[in-house]
Amino acid sequence: MYLLPLIFSLLSMFSVATFWTPRAAASGSQEKQNDTSIVERADAYLKGVVAGDVPALAAMFDDDAILMPPNQPFLRGRLSIRHFYEDWCHSPMRPTAFTFDHLDATVSGDSAYDVGTYKMSIPAGAGRSIDDTGKYTVLLKRSAGERKISYLIFNSDLPPHPPVVAPAK
Repeated sequence: MYLLPLIFSLLSMFSVATFWTPRAAASGSQEKQNDTSIVERADAYLKGVVAGDVPALAAMFDDDAILMPPNQPFLRGRLSIRHFYEDWCHSPMRPTAFTFDHLDATVSGDSAYDVGTYKMSIPAGAGRSIDDTGKYTVLLKRSAGERKISYLIFNSDLPPHPPVVAPAK
């Protein structure tokens, strides 16, 4: 029963990117320039997910960070977040392809944010995959000289799946 919510959560997670596409600014023809330091942090996150590098992923979060994955309560603290990534990265649902499209990656003093969309492919057995798209928001704060994730929320564009109910005996 625990596996189904995990699968749905995993379908909505992040995966492998080394590129981004800036969007046109609201004023029209000017392109928005995303902060490269934030894009680089996002790329490191993507590589960590694809590689299943749980220690590296957990280290990206602040001690009291909050992770808000879909279809489950939020997780508070690096240890809870680490357990989430252990479950995901050691499951057959770990993405094989993952990209971000950064709509806005901005630094302001000791804080930063990254808002965008993602695409990922998750193995579905026998040479098949599930392709998912979704959106995310990440808030980062400077901690011990580097930016760490304080809040991360993401959700899939796929419709919700009905719960699996065991047949009556």
